[in-house]
Amino acid sequence: MRRALLLVVLGCWGSLVALGWREGSVPFATIAQGTSSGITTATRAVIRDQGAWARLWSEHTARLMPVPPVPPVDFSREMVVGVFAGEQRTGGFEIEIIRIEQGSEGIAVQYRERAPSPGDLVPQALTQPYHLVRLRRLEGTVAFQAVR
Repeated sequence: MRRALLLVVLGCWGSLVALGWREGSVPFATIAQGTSSGITTATRAVIRDQGAWARLWSEHTARLMPVPPVPPVDFSREMVVGVFAGEQRTGGFEIEIIRIEQGSEGIAVQYRERAPSPGDLVPQALTQPYHLVRLRRLEGTVAFQAVR
């Protein structure tokens, strides 16, 4: 029984290593992600207090009716990080936070932006791709990196 459990644990560890998990990776959870935001300029946000969170959420949801309530965040233990791609002329654009790492130099937020390929059929509408995540509260500077 112990051997079987050990094999399962080692198998899970191997899967994490194969997926690119490294010491220093910080788990996070999506609060909201989509293509319709009131934030129309490319923005990177680091929120560590309720007042800033309420202001960002208000700007982000300004185009929605009814306005959804501000998602609860315990800023004594958590923080919010967001990336906004700005306004795009068509659909087919996406943005996604893919990894957050903490190191001696600070916090690195890696995100991926996707644009439609030439010839893709996309909605002819203005879009504002965004991704907001919650993670444990970390101190230090935050650097955003676009990755392919």
